[in-house]
Amino acid sequence: MVKIAFYGKGGIGKSTAISNVSAALAEKGYKVLQIGCDPKHDSTRLLLGGFQQATVLEQLNHSDTVKLADVMLTGYKGTKCIEAGGPEPGVGCAGRGIIQMINLLNNQGLNMSDFEYVFFDVLGDVVCGGFAVPMREGFAQSIYIVTSGELASLYAANNIAKGLRSHSSVKGKLAGIIGNERGTKKERELIAAFAQKLGTEMVAFIPRSEIVQQAELESQTVIEYAPNSELAGIYRSLAQKIEQNKTPVVPTPMEDSALEDFISEFCYCKKPVRKNFPNTYSVKKNLKTADCQTCDPVKDAKETSIDWASAKVTSLKPRALLYGCSLAGAYAVVSQIEDAVAVMDSPIACAFNTFYTTLNTPQPSEKTILPNLVCTDMREKEVIFGAEKKLKQVILDANKRVSPAVTFVITSCPSGIIGEDSAHIIEQLRKEGLDVVDLKSDGAMSGDFNAGVQNSYKIIAEHFINRNLTPSGDMINIIGEQGLSTVADKNFNELTNVLNALELTINCRFIRKTTVQSIKNFKLATVNIPATNEIVVQNLLDYFDKDFNVPYLKAPLPLAFEQTVEFTRALGKMFHRESEAETLINQARLKYDAQIAHYQPFWEAKKVMIFGFVIYIDWLIATLLDLHANVQKVCVSKFYYETENFCSRFADKVQVVNDYPFDNREKDILEHQPDLVLYNFMPKNLTNTKIIHDVFPFCPSYGFLSGMEYVRKWTTRLKVPFSEGWKYDRKLFNLNA
Repeated sequence: MVKIAFYGKGGIGKSTAISNVSAALAEKGYKVLQIGCDPKHDSTRLLLGGFQQATVLEQLNHSDTVKLADVMLTGYKGTKCIEAGGPEPGVGCAGRGIIQMINLLNNQGLNMSDFEYVFFDVLGDVVCGGFAVPMREGFAQSIYIVTSGELASLYAANNIAKGLRSHSSVKGKLAGIIGNERGTKKERELIAAFAQKLGTEMVAFIPRSEIVQQAELESQTVIEYAPNSELAGIYRSLAQKIEQNKTPVVPTPMEDSALEDFISEFCYCKKPVRKNFPNTYSVKKNLKTADCQTCDPVKDAKETSIDWASAKVTSLKPRALLYGCSLAGAYAVVSQIEDAVAVMDSPIACAFNTFYTTLNTPQPSEKTILPNLVCTDMREKEVIFGAEKKLKQVILDANKRVSPAVTFVITSCPSGIIGEDSAHIIEQLRKEGLDVVDLKSDGAMSGDFNAGVQNSYKIIAEHFINRNLTPSGDMINIIGEQGLSTVADKNFNELTNVLNALELTINCRFIRKTTVQSIKNFKLATVNIPATNEIVVQNLLDYFDKDFNVPYLKAPLPLAFEQTVEFTRALGKMFHRESEAETLINQARLKYDAQIAHYQPFWEAKKVMIFGFVIYIDWLIATLLDLHANVQKVCVSKFYYETENFCSRFADKVQVVNDYPFDNREKDILEHQPDLVLYNFMPKNLTNTKIIHDVFPFCPSYGFLSGMEYVRKWTTRLKVPFSEGWKYDRKLFNLNA
């Protein structure tokens, strides 16, 4: 069995050539299978007398199973004919359809070894990996490229050769070039010379002839229509060369500019004229190992984020390290809108993984257990033919069942890759009276988790916030609460206590456990308060200040006692509640001082070392210093890529080391001999068995007494003796026995 693929620019005549070769070989008694891999599905028409057969993908679109007998017909001289077909123009992915077709045919019992020749007729402009399948190992052993002397055709042929170079084994796959005359200058000689440039030969030159058009009008190959013609002889000669099966080669394609120079010099004895433009884009090619050392992924991570004015990815510094995809970020936002439904246009695994992350938060709400998430369950069929119809039906079904205030569409990687037009479906549904919002996340294609969060914030704000409202009463908005935080609800209750004491109310939580109406009333608040000082939240605050004229407090929700004092006084001053603020502070100070007095004797001069990442940890340092503990050293490594190192307000009292290499940790601990070592996460294989090790959280609690709850825990750890009966339980505390 010999498997051969014909490639070439669309409309160059490869289907005519391959059909005539199949006919010529069939006349000699060979068993031939021809598979059309073009969405136009017209490759086998001449072998079947003009009949356009049902395609594999057409059958797949109407049924989950495809029977081989329904898609493989018998044509001229016993040739077997199959057409892959494709989706409707402008939707889906025909290239992916080629892959699915081959898998389906194998599953349905197509045994290619039953044939002596198997031909693949492939769309010539190699636009994606699907159409390159016949180039790969295990498929066609030889590739023939059909081209004319026209510049566009030679461009396509050269690009196909580039693809072949990538997919070829050591022996190569390019078996030759087939010239198809179009009447250009020195055409035959040019194609022959082009073949030599690629490292192969021109195996046939098919002259322009009316016989081809006449035969096609009769729905026949030239072999059948004019068997004694000179043109039929040329096709038979080509079939004979294919029989001889000359060893294919690895092609040596030219760069585009070199190809232009070659054609111009060959035909017109001069180089082409090129205008000089500023070099605005360049790509390093043929990178050596040393070149890779010049790449700066840290710098790249800093410079890419969301432009709030246009909701497009652009330059923005600083930004966190990539984690998760924009689909997950989008759902993290919209899952917090309790009267909304999220329709994830994705494979079921994307929706499951995203929901599973939400479900595993320590304090899931009822809305989490009964999620507002629906998935289109995008499968191979939708990737090939497009998922617009299915998406529309899923949205309609969800609205009929739940009647949400709004439906958000969250797109995935496959949606973006196949260019699915979800916006068109959403526009139709809006005309039908449904409020549907397209978040257009496209999975990882649109960036990381933070990009999905920021993009969703922007779209939701633009779509819902009523710009005509003015501040009404003593209300605030909270911006950027972390949806998956383990202490978010506890922090909200602590903040509510402070606000109640100041006779203030929360207008909108943007966005956590809120409603569409609350978001619409966003501008009723007097001020926005950031939940954290992360860059995503700071960008969002700037956006609201500039575009919606809602100012914000620069300080985030407070951690530890003194910060909470400053925060409370700032709010009291803004809303003219100074006396109420001082009353609250004095009450809290009594409780805090009492707890400090209780624990201080134990912590007096206790030696503590801290190993963490670039996050705000002054709340921890402040609490330990209030207890008169000896904070020996704070060692900070970079988990997020930020422009600034960690700057502590206690730098005059505590040694802070930025960009700390964790390899030095064991040595430092041995040198300082602390009583307690604190980490953001517990390291494995701790070797020092005499020192207590524990963790402090990435997301601590807010409020006057926030640090003290951790102090109580660490006090217990320090007091528990790991001796006598306890000594065998050291492994339970991540200590070596």
